[in-house]
Amino acid sequence: MNEPTLPSMKRLFALSGNRCAYRNCVLPIVEDSGHVTGIVCHIKARSKGGSRYDPKQTPEQRHSFDNLVLMCARHSKVIDSDPNTYTVELLQDMKARHERTGSIEITHADAVKAEALLQDYRGFQITAGGHVMVGSPGGFQGTMNIKTTKSSVKVMPAQGALGSDALRRNYVKHLIDRYNEFASKQRGRAAFSFAVIYSHIKKRFKADWERVLLVQFDDLVLLLQTRIDKTQLGSINRGKGIPNYSTFDEYRRKLGADFNP
Repeated sequence: MNEPTLPSMKRLFALSGNRCAYRNCVLPIVEDSGHVTGIVCHIKARSKGGSRYDPKQTPEQRHSFDNLVLMCARHSKVIDSDPNTYTVELLQDMKARHERTGSIEITHADAVKAEALLQDYRGFQITAGGHVMVGSPGGFQGTMNIKTTKSSVKVMPAQGALGSDALRRNYVKHLIDRYNEFASKQRGRAAFSFAVIYSHIKKRFKADWERVLLVQFDDLVLLLQTRIDKTQLGSINRGKGIPNYSTFDEYRRKLGADFNP
């Protein structure tokens, strides 16, 4: 067996609660849009030369539920770059603690996301092949050899971009979702597209929303808050003194003062 089974992936996803297993990280594994942004991590590496590789494991054991944990791209790299700190025992404990609060039952929506996660796992491998430029605002640029069964390759946001900061990234997503919620209810609107706000951000900041620079965080927040307030529902709420969204400080307090991804 060279990959996890679908039942194992469904169980793994359900117990994860669609959240990274790293302590206090709230990044999702699969976005509401269905895009997979998390990583299926091996506690003991899947191949020789990887972190915590165990030559005594069988292929079935390497891809079994017990040897897998779901993490965001950032923390996947963290645990594999420092295997002396992130030992097998530590990761097994991290997995167990994280999965205690998950669900033992999987909904249809979760099953669909689990299948997407497995497809993503199958679809990407680094090997000899074509060349891809990797770049983001203020980030690393270079070439790598890639072979993929997909028509495109997702590159995770680099350090210094919004996507590298779990708290700020999720707050911006909170504002985007709130705008789409309010704007979709606008009376007299012939049609509504959830993608418009993403296009507007890209046009304004010259980057996809997760790759907007952290130094532009305040400007992005102001843009989204202003657009929310200008919707019909936003204007009505403001007239009644009803908040349209949580401020960043309120959002941070809701998550807890010890938030430290």
